[in-house]
Amino acid sequence: MPGKFIEIALFDPLSAVLILIGALLVGASSAVFGYLTLGAAASLVVRPGSGRSPPREAK
Repeated sequence: MPGKFIEIALFDPLSAVLILIGALLVGASSAVFGYLTLGAAASLVVRPGSGRSPPREAK
């Protein structure tokens, strides 16, 4: 299968550019989805409100 991509990419320079752009789009969207998934998994482990304490109410 990868041989077919190389054959098509070498046939026309425009095809090579389109294959590269497609690969970049898929890679970038996969990276964003992975980042969001890791954040969701981390929020399950870290207890809520583990950051700053809420401000005191004004008297």
